Amino acid sequence: MSTRAHAVATDRASLPTAPAEERARALTGLIRVVSLAETIRAVPRVDDIGTGLPSFIAAARALALLGLGRRAPGLSEQPTIAEVIRAAETVLDAWEQSPIPEAEWVPISDLFGDGLASLLSISPSSLIRYRSGERSTPDAVAARLHLITTIVADLLGSYNDFGIRRWFHRSRTALDGRAPGDILTGAWGPDDPDVVRVRDLAHSLLGPAFG
Repeated sequence: MSTRAHAVATDRASLPTAPAEERARALTGLIRVVSLAETIRAVPRVDDIGTGLPSFIAAARALALLGLGRRAPGLSEQPTIAEVIRAAETVLDAWEQSPIPEAEWVPISDLFGDGLASLLSISPSSLIRYRSGERSTPDAVAARLHLITTIVADLLGSYNDFGIRRWFHRSRTALDGRAPGDILTGAWGPDDPDVVRVRDLAHSLLGPAFG
Protein backbone atom coordinates (compact mmCIF):
# COMPACT_ATOMS: atom_id res chain seq x y z
CA MET A 1 0.00 0.00 0.00
CA SER A 2 1.35 3.45 -0.86
CA THR A 3 2.18 6.07 1.74
CA ARG A 4 -0.96 7.99 0.87
CA ALA A 5 -3.17 4.91 0.93
CA HIS A 6 -1.81 3.91 4.32
CA ALA A 7 -2.45 7.39 5.68
CA VAL A 8 -6.03 7.35 4.51
CA ALA A 9 -6.60 3.85 5.81
CA THR A 10 -5.56 4.94 9.29
CA ASP A 11 -7.25 8.37 9.20
CA ARG A 12 -9.65 8.47 12.14
CA ALA A 13 -12.53 9.85 10.05
CA SER A 14 -11.60 9.28 6.43
CA LEU A 15 -14.40 6.86 5.60
CA PRO A 16 -17.61 5.56 7.15
CA THR A 17 -17.71 2.17 8.82
CA ALA A 18 -18.21 -0.66 6.33
CA PRO A 19 -16.90 -4.12 5.47
CA ALA A 20 -13.17 -4.14 4.71
CA GLU A 21 -13.60 -4.93 1.01
CA GLU A 22 -15.97 -2.01 0.46
CA ARG A 23 -13.75 0.36 2.42
CA ALA A 24 -10.77 -0.71 0.31
CA ARG A 25 -12.70 -0.06 -2.89
CA ALA A 26 -13.86 3.36 -1.73
CA LEU A 27 -10.41 4.22 -0.44
CA THR A 28 -8.69 3.44 -3.71
CA GLY A 29 -11.24 5.43 -5.71
CA LEU A 30 -10.94 8.37 -3.36
CA ILE A 31 -7.13 8.35 -3.59
CA ARG A 32 -7.16 8.15 -7.38
CA VAL A 33 -9.56 11.07 -7.82
CA VAL A 34 -7.49 13.32 -5.55
CA SER A 35 -4.20 12.23 -7.13
CA LEU A 36 -5.50 12.88 -10.64
CA ALA A 37 -6.70 16.35 -9.69
CA GLU A 38 -3.37 17.12 -8.04
CA THR A 39 -1.38 15.78 -11.00
CA ILE A 40 -3.02 18.15 -13.48
CA ARG A 41 -3.01 20.98 -10.89
CA ALA A 42 -6.77 21.20 -10.76
CA VAL A 43 -6.24 21.39 -7.00
CA PRO A 44 -3.02 22.24 -5.15
CA ARG A 45 -0.76 19.37 -4.19
CA VAL A 46 -0.67 19.27 -0.41
CA ASP A 47 2.35 18.29 1.67
CA ASP A 48 0.32 16.46 4.30
CA ILE A 49 -0.04 12.75 3.68
CA GLY A 50 -3.52 11.38 3.64
CA THR A 51 -6.64 12.12 1.70
CA GLY A 52 -9.98 12.55 3.44
CA LEU A 53 -13.48 13.14 2.17
CA PRO A 54 -13.13 16.96 2.04
CA SER A 55 -10.13 16.59 -0.28
CA PHE A 56 -12.07 14.14 -2.43
CA ILE A 57 -15.04 16.48 -2.73
CA ALA A 58 -12.78 19.41 -3.68
CA ALA A 59 -10.97 17.29 -6.27
CA ALA A 60 -14.20 15.97 -7.79
CA ARG A 61 -15.58 19.50 -8.09
CA ALA A 62 -12.36 20.74 -9.72
CA LEU A 63 -12.46 17.92 -12.27
CA ALA A 64 -16.13 18.63 -12.94
CA LEU A 65 -15.15 22.17 -13.96
CA LEU A 66 -13.02 20.52 -16.65
CA GLY A 67 -16.04 18.56 -17.82
CA LEU A 68 -15.20 15.31 -16.03
CA GLY A 69 -17.84 13.61 -13.93
CA ARG A 70 -20.20 16.56 -13.88
CA ARG A 71 -23.06 14.17 -13.18
CA ALA A 72 -21.31 12.34 -10.37
CA PRO A 73 -23.73 11.68 -7.52
CA GLY A 74 -23.44 14.24 -4.76
CA LEU A 75 -22.42 13.12 -1.30
CA SER A 76 -24.69 13.55 1.67
CA GLU A 77 -23.45 15.19 4.87
CA GLN A 78 -22.66 11.75 6.26
CA PRO A 79 -22.11 9.66 3.12
CA THR A 80 -22.25 5.90 3.03
CA ILE A 81 -19.48 3.81 1.52
CA ALA A 82 -21.78 3.08 -1.43
CA GLU A 83 -22.19 6.81 -2.10
CA VAL A 84 -18.42 7.36 -2.03
CA ILE A 85 -17.86 4.45 -4.40
CA ARG A 86 -20.53 5.66 -6.86
CA ALA A 87 -19.18 9.20 -6.90
CA ALA A 88 -15.57 8.10 -7.35
CA GLU A 89 -16.52 5.56 -10.00
CA THR A 90 -18.39 8.16 -12.04
CA VAL A 91 -15.45 10.58 -11.99
CA LEU A 92 -12.91 7.86 -12.82
CA ASP A 93 -15.03 6.47 -15.66
CA ALA A 94 -15.23 9.98 -17.12
CA TRP A 95 -11.46 10.38 -16.76
CA GLU A 96 -10.78 7.12 -18.60
CA GLN A 97 -12.79 8.28 -21.61
CA SER A 98 -11.69 11.92 -21.69
CA PRO A 99 -8.13 12.99 -22.52
CA ILE A 100 -7.73 16.69 -21.68
CA PRO A 101 -4.39 17.70 -23.22
CA GLU A 102 -5.00 21.37 -22.50
CA ALA A 103 -4.85 20.55 -18.78
CA GLU A 104 -2.17 17.84 -19.00
CA TRP A 105 0.59 19.30 -21.16
CA VAL A 106 2.01 21.84 -18.74
CA PRO A 107 2.20 19.78 -15.53
CA ILE A 108 3.43 16.62 -17.25
CA SER A 109 6.02 18.38 -19.40
CA ASP A 110 7.18 20.32 -16.35
CA LEU A 111 7.70 16.97 -14.61
CA PHE A 112 9.56 15.18 -17.39
CA GLY A 113 11.19 18.03 -19.30
CA ASP A 114 12.62 16.99 -22.67
CA GLY A 115 12.16 13.35 -21.69
CA LEU A 116 8.41 13.59 -22.28
CA ALA A 117 8.88 13.88 -26.04
CA SER A 118 10.59 10.51 -26.08
CA LEU A 119 7.84 8.86 -24.03
CA LEU A 120 5.23 10.26 -26.40
CA SER A 121 7.24 9.44 -29.56
CA ILE A 122 7.14 13.03 -30.80
CA SER A 123 9.80 15.62 -31.48
CA PRO A 124 10.75 18.21 -28.85
CA SER A 125 9.61 20.96 -31.22
CA SER A 126 6.17 19.34 -31.59
CA LEU A 127 5.90 19.07 -27.82
CA ILE A 128 6.49 22.82 -27.51
CA ARG A 129 3.83 23.60 -30.11
CA TYR A 130 1.27 21.27 -28.56
CA ARG A 131 1.98 22.55 -25.06
CA SER A 132 1.58 26.18 -26.12
CA GLY A 133 -1.58 25.50 -28.10
CA GLU A 134 0.06 26.64 -31.31
CA ARG A 135 -0.98 23.31 -32.81
CA SER A 136 -3.84 21.03 -31.83
CA THR A 137 -2.76 17.81 -30.18
CA PRO A 138 -3.41 14.80 -32.45
CA ASP A 139 -5.73 12.20 -30.96
CA ALA A 140 -3.02 9.52 -30.77
CA VAL A 141 -0.66 11.85 -28.91
CA ALA A 142 -3.43 13.04 -26.60
CA ALA A 143 -4.22 9.40 -25.73
CA ARG A 144 -0.56 8.70 -24.89
CA LEU A 145 -0.30 11.86 -22.80
CA HIS A 146 -3.48 10.91 -20.94
CA LEU A 147 -2.12 7.45 -20.14
CA ILE A 148 1.14 8.88 -18.82
CA THR A 149 -0.82 11.39 -16.73
CA THR A 150 -2.83 8.52 -15.26
CA ILE A 151 0.32 6.58 -14.43
CA VAL A 152 1.92 9.62 -12.81
CA ALA A 153 -1.18 10.10 -10.65
CA ASP A 154 -0.95 6.48 -9.45
CA LEU A 155 2.73 6.98 -8.61
CA LEU A 156 2.14 10.27 -6.81
CA GLY A 157 1.36 8.72 -3.45
CA SER A 158 4.56 6.66 -3.38
CA TYR A 159 7.23 8.77 -5.08
CA ASN A 160 8.42 12.35 -5.29
CA ASP A 161 8.99 13.93 -8.71
CA PHE A 162 12.51 12.51 -9.01
CA GLY A 163 11.26 9.06 -8.10
CA ILE A 164 8.42 9.26 -10.62
CA ARG A 165 10.83 10.09 -13.45
CA ARG A 166 13.18 7.31 -12.36
CA TRP A 167 10.32 4.80 -12.22
CA PHE A 168 9.94 5.01 -15.99
CA HIS A 169 13.57 4.04 -16.59
CA ARG A 170 14.19 1.25 -14.09
CA SER A 171 13.89 -2.37 -15.18
CA ARG A 172 10.97 -4.25 -13.64
CA THR A 173 10.57 -7.97 -13.05
CA ALA A 174 6.84 -7.62 -13.78
CA LEU A 175 7.78 -6.32 -17.23
CA ASP A 176 10.19 -9.16 -18.02
CA GLY A 177 13.19 -7.11 -17.02
CA ARG A 178 12.24 -4.12 -19.13
CA ALA A 179 11.73 -0.57 -17.94
CA PRO A 180 8.36 1.15 -18.56
CA GLY A 181 10.17 3.58 -20.86
CA ASP A 182 11.35 0.65 -22.98
CA ILE A 183 7.72 -0.20 -23.66
CA LEU A 184 6.46 3.37 -24.08
CA THR A 185 8.32 3.87 -27.32
CA GLY A 186 7.35 4.08 -30.97
CA ALA A 187 3.71 4.33 -32.03
CA TRP A 188 2.35 2.77 -28.84
CA GLY A 189 -1.27 3.03 -27.79
CA PRO A 190 -2.93 2.85 -24.35
CA ASP A 191 -4.59 -0.49 -25.16
CA ASP A 192 -1.43 -2.29 -26.28
CA PRO A 193 -0.98 -5.37 -24.04
CA ASP A 194 2.47 -4.38 -22.77
CA VAL A 195 1.31 -0.81 -22.15
CA VAL A 196 -1.59 -2.16 -20.10
CA ARG A 197 0.99 -4.08 -18.04
CA VAL A 198 2.87 -0.83 -17.37
CA ARG A 199 -0.32 0.87 -16.29
CA ASP A 200 -1.32 -2.05 -14.06
CA LEU A 201 2.11 -2.03 -12.44
CA ALA A 202 1.75 1.63 -11.48
CA HIS A 203 -1.81 1.09 -10.30
CA SER A 204 -0.75 -1.82 -8.10
CA LEU A 205 1.15 0.62 -5.88
CA LEU A 206 -2.18 1.84 -4.53
CA GLY A 207 -2.77 -1.46 -2.83
CA PRO A 208 -6.44 -2.49 -2.93
CA ALA A 209 -7.87 -2.60 -6.42
CA PHE A 210 -10.61 -0.26 -7.44
CA GLY A 211 -13.59 -1.66 -9.30
